[in-house]
Amino acid sequence: MSSVTFILTGGPAGPTETQVPCAAGESVFEVARRAGIAVTTACVGKANCGLCRVKVVAGEQHLSPFNPAERKHLGNVYFINKLRLSCQARLVGAGADADVTVELPNR
Repeated sequence: MSSVTFILTGGPAGPTETQVPCAAGESVFEVARRAGIAVTTACVGKANCGLCRVKVVAGEQHLSPFNPAERKHLGNVYFINKLRLSCQARLVGAGADADVTVELPNR
């Protein structure tokens, strides 16, 4: 089964990792909410605010392509900083090895 691993930074004990099973078509934002992982947002996943940024650490080939809504909020430098909007990054091509790792910024 596919999964998303969330690396939460900025805690008093240092970074922690939480792995959450997921299905193809789910956004990283939806997976986080289902698991009770707080992702900063003002628009609740509609790509209006640009606050739900995550850094893709591994498995970018299992995510939907960078889209115009993300380009509006993040610019055109994904290949440098690997930042995505979690509400727009959807899992594609589910399979046993379709694992993605993202880092949530310090909160």
